[in-house]
Amino acid sequence: MAQVAQRKYSPRRPREQRREQLLDGALRVLDSDGFGGLTVEGVAREVDLAKTVVYDTLGSREDLLKALLAREQERALSTLADALPKPPLADDPQQVLTEALTVLLEGVGKHPETWRLILLPPEGTPPVVRKTVDRQRGLLLRQVEPIVAWGLRRIGAGHLDSELATHALVAAGEHAIRLALTQPDRFPPERFAGFAADLLATIAAPTRQGAG
Repeated sequence: MAQVAQRKYSPRRPREQRREQLLDGALRVLDSDGFGGLTVEGVAREVDLAKTVVYDTLGSREDLLKALLAREQERALSTLADALPKPPLADDPQQVLTEALTVLLEGVGKHPETWRLILLPPEGTPPVVRKTVDRQRGLLLRQVEPIVAWGLRRIGAGHLDSELATHALVAAGEHAIRLALTQPDRFPPERFAGFAADLLATIAAPTRQGAG
């Protein structure tokens, strides 16, 4: 008599651990198959659990998606918060910039799927995700501009438009993340940090020479 294949036994976990396991599986499915492929069935297969476990822990597909997006947004904001310099700032703007960039890109490397969702969104990404990214970008610009203005003054370039410089810096940072995600071996964090330090030194050099 043929035996029926049984699902591999999964030991009982605390609800929060199970929730994180399922969200991790959902993120992997989303990263590989896009929003169209993100289903309760797909997540259950990814983590090798019954569909009922997914439903009991996270609810419907819509509930699962909402919980996943909220967690990934929180992860991204946590990485950005870690990267933003805290007062009192160091005297050297080069140190502030390179340390912030290194922390940011190392954080991206720990959760690349999160940042692909944000900056390399898969096909079928809901408009709410893009709107959320745009809103958070606006908040980030307002947080970063005073730091940029301080840095420009410190290197003798206070005459530059700090708002435009902030937009340029954030845009460059987003592109750096995309490069780090798509070509991590070619664009490691230290390469960006070195370039940023050299760029600031180049901007500051004419001012210092003129002062001399």
